[in-house]
Amino acid sequence: MKPRSVFFAILLTLALAIPFLSACGDDDDGINARANRVVSADWVKEVLVDGDNNGKPYVIAETNWGPAAKGYLDGHVPGAVYVNTDEIEYDYFYARNDTPEVLLGRSTTEAEDLAKGLGPDDTLPRNFWNFYPEAYLLPAIAYMGIDVDTTVVVYAPDVSAAARLVLALMFAGVADVRLLDGGYDAWLSAGYDDEAGLVGRVPVDDFGRTTALHPEYIVDTAWVQQVVADPASVSPAAVIADIRSRDEYIGASAPYGYIPADGRIAGALWGRAGDGPWDMDDYVRTDGTLRTLEEVKDFWAAEGITANRTVSFYCGTGWRAALSWHYAYRMGWDHISLYDGGWYEWTEGPDAATNPVEDDEPGLP
Repeated sequence: MKPRSVFFAILLTLALAIPFLSACGDDDDGINARANRVVSADWVKEVLVDGDNNGKPYVIAETNWGPAAKGYLDGHVPGAVYVNTDEIEYDYFYARNDTPEVLLGRSTTEAEDLAKGLGPDDTLPRNFWNFYPEAYLLPAIAYMGIDVDTTVVVYAPDVSAAARLVLALMFAGVADVRLLDGGYDAWLSAGYDDEAGLVGRVPVDDFGRTTALHPEYIVDTAWVQQVVADPASVSPAAVIADIRSRDEYIGASAPYGYIPADGRIAGALWGRAGDGPWDMDDYVRTDGTLRTLEEVKDFWAAEGITANRTVSFYCGTGWRAALSWHYAYRMGWDHISLYDGGWYEWTEGPDAATNPVEDDEPGLP
């Protein structure tokens, strides 16, 4: 082949490759950033702990429900702050001054509430464990020491809790959020030193935005109602994906004491989860590391959940579904969202009496 022919052949190859590379999602130093949303303990050690993230601000966060407890206080990744998931979501928000602590409806501190601009006499409408409205969520994130330009790595004893915080940060607009594969156990297994005690936060003055950058990541009950009534009117091939156990999906169990209804959202496809409401064995190995994208993609495809569809994931209150959303995001799927209200709001919210459900086992539980 003549040199000129070689030159034009290269140009043609690049022209054909550019649309493919663009379709892969965000670019991070020439690598698909979506694939990099999950990182290893080695990466955290080398890039953040030892490398100081090349001088750029970063936060490592361990998260779970409730205040920092024995597990975190006894040992965690060095420098990891603790985030209570009640800082990003709530069900009831009663006035602190008028309510006994045991009935308060949340486990946040007064300082964490004040960071949102909510005083001890303030109340909020019931929220069914949805994320806080943006006006409160964004300053809550700033109080964690995170703004839009902070690199954040999240882990948790329950990876669903980590995925929940990851989604909240990405929804708000934090550009570089990563999930530590295998969590604290992976850190210890790699032979790295940990530390004990509570790490103090360094809040930032301003998150960097006043509205969420990605509101499309979250859909509400009205959106799901429209999908159930007429999927094509919402988006081509729109579908709701149920990320719960098989028994929950078919209506053979209603494992949450505060969600007594059994069954599923009418027409929802089963996206799998695990054997009960607290595990995600179909997504997470016994050592706490994540299953491959290919494994998840295969069992989704068997249920009709595919990349060409507009998919909204739900579970009980949004933890398990946040992890499935994260998988779809890393697969490069663009038309994905979380139905934050989930089975809780669908069956206990204001429209519960008219929201269509399906129950394959009406005599159970």
